[in-house]
Amino acid sequence: MTSGRLWRGQTLADRSDERREQMLVVAEGLLGTGGAAAVTMRAVVREANLSPRYFYESFESREQLITAVYDRVTRELLAHVTAGGRAEDSRDGVRSLLEACRDFFEADPGRARILLREPLADDVLRAHRAAIVPGFVEAVLTLVADRRSMPPARLAVVSSALAGALTVLYLDYVDGRLELTSAQLADAAVDLVFAIVGVGGGDR
Repeated sequence: MTSGRLWRGQTLADRSDERREQMLVVAEGLLGTGGAAAVTMRAVVREANLSPRYFYESFESREQLITAVYDRVTRELLAHVTAGGRAEDSRDGVRSLLEACRDFFEADPGRARILLREPLADDVLRAHRAAIVPGFVEAVLTLVADRRSMPPARLAVVSSALAGALTVLYLDYVDGRLELTSAQLADAAVDLVFAIVGVGGGDR
């Protein structure tokens, strides 16, 4: 039977894609609630009600699955923060983007664990995030600086500093280590962005 033949109204490729989606959904739930240690091949196929052989049909390893979940949630975050358009003032634009990030994480705390907490604790996600510019950082930089004019070394430093500062700020806020209102959190985050990037942020 080839991948183009139908079985119960679906091709083999369709069924493979459906199984992959099932496992991604399950893995996202496990990663968001139990962390990377909870994402094992056995746990994923058990929750997805699939045979273990189907795991390796879609993923070479649990590490590949974990990074696929991270990238998937990153894409969802970027879609969320860009849905509202873009403010003309750079400071207002950064504030709106960071508030959208906050709302995205507060709507599902598991997302914050996947994108913010686990890369601090898990070697696989730490290495994966180190190899890319986090999506929310790239979106912020687009608003406040011409990335093309930045030397690669400078861009790497700014990206790393922004990712670290904003991540720790948000986690300290949700963990109750900072007594801030949501508006004060947004102000602090915007101040951090312009201080780190080193450009003027306009009038407050």
